[in-house]
Amino acid sequence: MTSRAKKRIVLPSRPEPPHVDEILEDVRGAVTTDPVFVCDLNDDSSIPSQESTDDREKQYTQSCSYVQLNNKLKETQVELKQKFESLRSSGLKLGKVIEELREAAM
Repeated sequence: MTSRAKKRIVLPSRPEPPHVDEILEDVRGAVTTDPVFVCDLNDDSSIPSQESTDDREKQYTQSCSYVQLNNKLKETQVELKQKFESLRSSGLKLGKVIEELREAAM
């Protein structure tokens, strides 16, 4: 083993969270242009409109129907494969019967 693998790195302990008085002091000392205080809650652009909610509901409904249709297509694909195999085996059997009839007719 190398000496690096043997060394164990000791991380410093986490600092204590600030006390309420320290948090209040930071808030009182913040400038008015601080991004936290600039957010205008009266601005309509920050509040989702009913129209965008309707769009999201429509997209959700379309997504659900897509998933249902996709599942149905997967089920149908399995059914088609089974029917194909059944038809192929029937075709092979029919071919054998035709050959037997030809041989018997000669």
